[in-house]
Amino acid sequence: MSHPYPPPRDKRGSRIGFTTGANAAAAAKAAALALLGQEAREVDIWLPAGWRQRFALFRLERRGEGYLAGLIKDAGDDPDVTHGAEIQAYVTFASEDTLEGGEGVGVVTKPGLGVPVGEPAINPVPRRMIWEAVREVTPRPLKVVISIPGGEELARRTLNPRLGILGGLSVLGTTGIVKPYSTSAFRMSVVQAVGVARANGLLEIAATTGGKSERFAMRLLPHLPEMAFIEMGDFVGDVLKAARKVGIEVVRVVGMIGKISKMADGKTMTHAAGGEVNLSLLLGLLQGAGASPRALREAEGAATARRFLELALEEGLEGFFLNLVRLAQERLQAYIGPRPQVSVALTDFEEGRCLAAWPDREVYRG
Repeated sequence: MSHPYPPPRDKRGSRIGFTTGANAAAAAKAAALALLGQEAREVDIWLPAGWRQRFALFRLERRGEGYLAGLIKDAGDDPDVTHGAEIQAYVTFASEDTLEGGEGVGVVTKPGLGVPVGEPAINPVPRRMIWEAVREVTPRPLKVVISIPGGEELARRTLNPRLGILGGLSVLGTTGIVKPYSTSAFRMSVVQAVGVARANGLLEIAATTGGKSERFAMRLLPHLPEMAFIEMGDFVGDVLKAARKVGIEVVRVVGMIGKISKMADGKTMTHAAGGEVNLSLLLGLLQGAGASPRALREAEGAATARRFLELALEEGLEGFFLNLVRLAQERLQAYIGPRPQVSVALTDFEEGRCLAAWPDREVYRG
């Protein structure tokens, strides 16, 4: 089955995008074709997602003994930091097959990423895709250099520096496609961060729902090194599964009331597209904590989880916070099983105070 360019759409009508790995493979094939005298403006490759996809070239140039091909990455309706970046491949004939990283592709400096230390940050599946693509063109040995102009600057907006990927971006992707609203590149980085922590000897990590909650968590958990702190965004379920797989023993989830209340509602993907905050659940917890009739009346008209936090603070309802984090912890622990041990802590919005934690409040300073 073959799909043309532009990308196909999912069942909701949203455009599917393509990973940096898929773009690199298509660029490599186009450059290899040009080496054999076939200068195409479009190429097709096989995607691990299960079909052949055609890609339009942005650039095809003779450079010395080889050819440089470039594609503009289209992440579909789920744009990530590399959406619109040019993914390039420079290909020459060689005495043996060689894959290198050029401008804007990072270098792995820490274990745990599935790529040897010192190698370019081109993940295993993209590596396979690149070689499969060029082998459709020629069996001759080739040197392939993948570049992402401007990638070093873009990488500062990713988790790469903390993962030990220095000097640029990673070439990612396991299926070749980016599903709309999946933020798959970020999810993969989060999973990699868990693996890096374990590969560097850590058995305890702190998974935070955002940048502010991470700063708060670092203050609340000073016994943990920086590598232990993983800004997971909405992907708490993925963090827990990755932690179980690599043998992390303790995952400390730290966040604010919106995300924590979704976890208490049994959600392991807390993006807004995955469901609204269950205000009825929060109302029941507020009532159970002994809120006044006035607070309950205001809560019934509340539109956000933050308003419930404000009402509980106004009335000094510590039980509201404790029952919320206890419920979130129980739901997450039930989801992942006995290992890793899950701890949940709730912070406020401004000062980073730990309002409640379960089961081990005493671990958190503040």
